[in-house]
Amino acid sequence: MRFLLIFSILLTSLALLAQPKQNSPYSKYGIGDRLNQFFANQVGWGGQTVAFNDPFHLNLVNPASYAYLRSTSLETGLYAKYSNLSTNNSEASFWSGNLAYLALGFTLKSPINEVLDKIKSPWNYGMGFSLTPYTLVGYNILTDENLDGLGEVENSFEGSGGTYRFNWSGAVKHKHTALGLNLGWVFGKSVYSATTNFVDSFPTFQTNRREDLRTNGFVWNAGFQHDFVLKSLENDKSIPLRWITVGITGEGQHNLDVINDVLFIRSRGISSNGNYIDADTLQSALDVSRTITLPATFGIGIQYVRTSKLKLGAQFDYGAWSAYRNEARPEEMRNTSSVSAGVEYIPDFASYNNYGKRIRYRLGAYYRQDPRLVNGKGLDDVGISFGFGLPVILPRQQTSFVNAAFELGRFGANTTIEETYFRITVGFTLNDNSWFYKRRFE
Repeated sequence: MRFLLIFSILLTSLALLAQPKQNSPYSKYGIGDRLNQFFANQVGWGGQTVAFNDPFHLNLVNPASYAYLRSTSLETGLYAKYSNLSTNNSEASFWSGNLAYLALGFTLKSPINEVLDKIKSPWNYGMGFSLTPYTLVGYNILTDENLDGLGEVENSFEGSGGTYRFNWSGAVKHKHTALGLNLGWVFGKSVYSATTNFVDSFPTFQTNRREDLRTNGFVWNAGFQHDFVLKSLENDKSIPLRWITVGITGEGQHNLDVINDVLFIRSRGISSNGNYIDADTLQSALDVSRTITLPATFGIGIQYVRTSKLKLGAQFDYGAWSAYRNEARPEEMRNTSSVSAGVEYIPDFASYNNYGKRIRYRLGAYYRQDPRLVNGKGLDDVGISFGFGLPVILPRQQTSFVNAAFELGRFGANTTIEETYFRITVGFTLNDNSWFYKRRFE
């Protein structure tokens, strides 16, 4: 237990200190690449989150799921991504990756005390905290073109940074119905720069533009889940064996505060050491207050569950991104729809002589629309996923997990730059049910 805890925290701490590395050309648009807010357990079967709940795993997307926890769970994970970018006449490949998430969730009622007290309450409560990357900006684009009257022109575009989200989650459950709320704070800095060299002009000159966005703001979303019990244990009707869960998530518009710095410089002539001289400042605007408006979103999902054996799920998500506004970097977005489906299967969770039968096997597929428009074309993300949940028995018989998920997909098909990617997410789930245990002395 101690080794896994120290190892997982060390990995996450190193990731937090490292700057995410990425070269995603489309991250120059909008607020950057929006990162999935679900964990390795859900990634493996298509990102099933809206109707997902589990006694030993966290689900940040639908906070109602925290009320189903029966232990304290610490989740941490990392991801690595291999991308191949291709255009009509060139292609490039690279690896990227960083922190995926760090989260802590716990039930506010000790399951041990419930057994000792022999009192079953229809109420349950859960709470949690998390830190996740929210958006990511990272690109380095070079272009070379010939313009009438100007000759050869070289352009360089670079971007870096992004935002994180710190989140508090709370939930309450009565019998088979749960409600939850996420309250979050988004913060971070993004840097955009562009350099243009007019190679054939005389005297030669260059333009440099840099824009910094420091973002902060409050965000929230709410969730609902209800279980329709199909079959219960014969001698204890409070223990379901098969059921269908319906989940709903939603959030309203959010306004994020942005401090915007812009510096635009033109330089003429080259000195003996190769540097440009005679710089003119064309624009300088520092500490300008701006606003970014994020849209309302909605999701609905359904899952069929056979306890400790099978989960089948599907969900639909909608985002009203046409309401997106960015005073610092104005652009239009499109409304989005996304669908996904997946399955999780456990051959025999109680097998004592065959570890392979205790593994959770996952498979899924997804189609997600991106709100950004490039030359009037939308960006779509289509892929398949699979994964494994490897149970680990720790001291005091606490079952924890190492979750691994793999995704193979294509982003931006039939657009200027098409990306084919392979992404790996590895997560560690550490469980302990002794929190809030009231010890008794005879």
